[in-house]
Amino acid sequence: MERRIPRAGDIYRHFKGRKYKILHIATCTETGEDMVIFETAEGAHKVYASALEAFLSPLDTGRYPQAEQKYRFELCRDLREGPAAELRRQGSTTALILKFLELEDNGDRLQFLQRHQTEIDGRFLTAAAESLEFAETGESVEERLAALMRFLRTKMKYEGRRLR
Repeated sequence: MERRIPRAGDIYRHFKGRKYKILHIATCTETGEDMVIFETAEGAHKVYASALEAFLSPLDTGRYPQAEQKYRFELCRDLREGPAAELRRQGSTTALILKFLELEDNGDRLQFLQRHQTEIDGRFLTAAAESLEFAETGESVEERLAALMRFLRTKMKYEGRRLR
């Protein structure tokens, strides 16, 4: 049975459990072989390349008897992980950004961040930090969110209402 060629935006699960997002199908300049270009779906977003044939190959069950998958990489069938879900996430992020930008008080901004912690992504944090003229230093979303919240607490402490 022929397996479907991965497409940009597809999410695949490696047999060890990590999820990867397909970026492109490329051609190796030296061998002419088709290559899959993909990145980790969560975390540091490292980019990898694998031969298409190896990417779609069955898993060596002799070497990995405890593995639950039949292939090295399998398409995630969860509807929440497809390209349409990405568009929904971007739409909800845009709505969050607009709500955050409408807030005028740092206390309200801090409460907003605490209330929406689970919905906040990197795109939101970049927009929020730029709107507050805050230079981000963290790597992960959690570190960046914590730093932004510390920044707001500091502003609240030193920029009291009496200075307005």
